[in-house]
Amino acid sequence: MNSMGLRERQKADRRERILEVAKVRFQTDGYAPTTIELIAKDADVSAVTVYNYFDSKAGLLLALVSESDQLLIQQLKTMIARKPTDVIDAVATFGQILRRHAMSYLAKSTWREVLSASIQEGSSDFGRTYLELDRVLVDLMRVMVEEFQSRGLIPQTVDSAALADCLFSLQNIRFFQFIADDNRNDEDIDQRLRTDLKALKSLFSQ
Repeated sequence: MNSMGLRERQKADRRERILEVAKVRFQTDGYAPTTIELIAKDADVSAVTVYNYFDSKAGLLLALVSESDQLLIQQLKTMIARKPTDVIDAVATFGQILRRHAMSYLAKSTWREVLSASIQEGSSDFGRTYLELDRVLVDLMRVMVEEFQSRGLIPQTVDSAALADCLFSLQNIRFFQFIADDNRNDEDIDQRLRTDLKALKSLFSQ
């Protein structure tokens, strides 16, 4: 039993070491020039071991995104639990948490590779898993919308799932713009998203 537990711990440690090496390599050298062989060498394992754990370089990238999203989800849940009182500020903060977390985890250039892979491999395991991660974030937006509804800040007649999907898609477009342009900073995108949300609010307030 103890030997089995030790082997499992060693496997988990090896997996984490490979992920950390891949993260550093993708950040410093870029996704395209980085090979499985380079990652394996830095992690002091064989290339076969890396393939056994992650199947491919895209699989490694997806594992990094999945690991990142678990941390992001907790941050968003904490924000929602504080019961924000302003809808526009809450949605803008949702987007800001997402952007700042993304930048603390991977560089813009690496996120561009993630987004590119999610489109190019949309029907593959990578594309489906990335889409599922987005669905989790949309569901968190729905939870936030329903929290506002429970306090009368958004009408109960509004379809919470549809509104959440709309609001997440809006902030996602701004996130794409942020990732695509190295000259766009967080403050610029935050202001643009807030302007978007105010325009929507004014449209439905008439």
